[in-house]
Amino acid sequence: MRAALLLLAIAAALPAQKVERDLPYGKDAKQTVDLYLPAGENFTTIVYTYGGGWHSGSGKSSQPIAEQLQKAGYACALVTHRLYPPSVFPAHAEDLAAAFAWVHAHIAERGGDPKKLVLAGHSSGAHLSLLLATDPRYLKAQHLAISDVAAVIGLSTPVDLSVHGDRTGYGDTLMAGQGAGAFARDAALMKDASPIEHVSKLLPRTLLVVGQNDFPMLEADARRFMEKAAQAGRKVDFLLAPGKDHMGVARGMIDPADPVPRKVLEFLKSAGL
Repeated sequence: MRAALLLLAIAAALPAQKVERDLPYGKDAKQTVDLYLPAGENFTTIVYTYGGGWHSGSGKSSQPIAEQLQKAGYACALVTHRLYPPSVFPAHAEDLAAAFAWVHAHIAERGGDPKKLVLAGHSSGAHLSLLLATDPRYLKAQHLAISDVAAVIGLSTPVDLSVHGDRTGYGDTLMAGQGAGAFARDAALMKDASPIEHVSKLLPRTLLVVGQNDFPMLEADARRFMEKAAQAGRKVDFLLAPGKDHMGVARGMIDPADPVPRKVLEFLKSAGL
């Protein structure tokens, strides 16, 4: 009986699962995070950015992913950022850096460990996450560094936005449609916004997941990213998710039995997170 009462007292003293919505990290109405907190303390927080092509959606679309991570014992901060139009890159990356800085400053008071922050996202959100984990300028503007990122996870990540002129690259696809508008259709800016251009020995622990039936250039680009990371002395974990298309990779995160979240959780545990 005493042991049971002691366990109840301990449980009552620990923070319980809860959700805090629309927390502002900036002055714009779109600069908010929804924070999903697990029970317990000293937990790892996943700063997750949704995929919307830099021009649509909000972090709220990823609520089912946040709920699954919360159930697994992780906090999840769903980031909403400014969109094109009217906002042109680098506004999106600046917003993610500001959101990350907000979580870094405020997660301890909610029971989390600010040294265990993970950047993650899908599609355009994965691009922004990998960019912050490779190009130090964005976090430096928030008085932080890449070393403040414990790990980064990219789901269906466009790591190379360069325009190659052969119509086979992701940047070429953006330039052929409306996607390049978020970058003012500026090829030089798109190249500079490519995570693969900034890979260095600073790269944190990294996992890239690409669907077997994803956009065709993403697997090859991910493998080139891995090769460049290896040249810098950094190892990148990789999963080619069987049978998944671009959206299927993100949807897989909702099913705990799916290979995508199983790989994500395995990666996090292997990183001590």
